[in-house]
Amino acid sequence: MIRAIIFDCFGVLYPDTYWAMASEYLGPELDAQRARLHDLVRQVDLGLITRDELWANFGDIVGKSKDEVYKRLEDFAGLDSRLLKFIEDHRDTYKIGMISNVGQGFIERMFVEKPATEYFDSIVLSSDVGLVKPDIKIYELSAGQLGVETAECVFTDDLQKNVDGAINAGMQAIKYENYEKFIVDIKKII
Repeated sequence: MIRAIIFDCFGVLYPDTYWAMASEYLGPELDAQRARLHDLVRQVDLGLITRDELWANFGDIVGKSKDEVYKRLEDFAGLDSRLLKFIEDHRDTYKIGMISNVGQGFIERMFVEKPATEYFDSIVLSSDVGLVKPDIKIYELSAGQLGVETAECVFTDDLQKNVDGAINAGMQAIKYENYEKFIVDIKKII
């Protein structure tokens, strides 16, 4: 029986601005810079560099100033209100969690109308715990914080490797493609 629903943040609750901007700025040169960009993401996810350092280094790679990068970030639509409503509608029935590979300061900047703690019973951020998805331990940590077994969780992520990590940890998992498909998939499980 499912007792907890856990969400990824970037690519699910919030558009993956980093890679969208990298593609926009670099175009066909993206593949040549992909390793450097991945290295930056890994550093911020592990808490080794700050959000400002990430975006400054990102700007250097794509040929934009940090200010230009921040200005472009403001153009993105923000959190998916449909998923937030889904969470609000299901909080009385299920524990709700978030697991995100993210650096310090990102989550707070996204949840402006209400703090993230109003939606989630547990928030596990890679930079806080020193673990990144798809490490099985990060899923186990989330389940533990929610007070449930991994087998009682369903996890949603847009990346297959992270979905596989959740399955390897004993969870059921959904690969997020869009909101409509998510609703169909989650109804089959819960």
